[in-house]
Amino acid sequence: MQIWLDTIDFSLIRHARQLGLLAGVTTNPSILAAAKQPVESVLDALLDLQPGKLAVQVTCDDSASQLRQARRLAAKSDRIVIKIPAIGDGFQTMAALEREGIPTLATAIFESRQIVMAGLLGVHYAAPYLNRIEQAGRDAALLLQESQQILQRQGKRTLIMGAAVKSLEQFMQCARAGIGAVTLPADTYRQLFASTPDVDAALARFDSAWQANPFTARSALFLTE
Repeated sequence: MQIWLDTIDFSLIRHARQLGLLAGVTTNPSILAAAKQPVESVLDALLDLQPGKLAVQVTCDDSASQLRQARRLAAKSDRIVIKIPAIGDGFQTMAALEREGIPTLATAIFESRQIVMAGLLGVHYAAPYLNRIEQAGRDAALLLQESQQILQRQGKRTLIMGAAVKSLEQFMQCARAGIGAVTLPADTYRQLFASTPDVDAALARFDSAWQANPFTARSALFLTE
């Protein structure tokens, strides 16, 4: 399962890159607006910071305008993936861009039929909003499983990218469903590395036993300097 980061926190992007975990970075209009910097400079920095892909969302509704924005973005780098809302003219836009060889990501997904349509159009990625689906009272885990099975049975290349992942359980739902990718906000990414009381207690017992024995506590093999 690919891990993308849904943030412009450069320190976290470096962390994931150094671990070899990072497949790419996703942005949206809210993230880029919050940067309070020229969009061009933010996108350049994100491309320079990591060797993976960078997903950037169009900001208009009609297909003609979406295509103009998408082509300008794609001309900037062949690592840019164009995010298109999976509604209305967005499907027409994604189909046209994929025919031109410009990779797309279907976003704003709340229903499995949107993922199925993305698969039929040959879209590269389809991103269901897991936390928002759950907040709406729907079963996000079932949507992932159902959609993944349909894409596999039909032999479609589209990778499901779990988005709006706000908890470790939602992250594990993605892993259990066997989907192709997940994009994590900063807080959720940090949770992957967090300790727990059980882990802390186990490590404390190890340390106590080690320090109680002068042969282990003074071992030259385990010096910290």
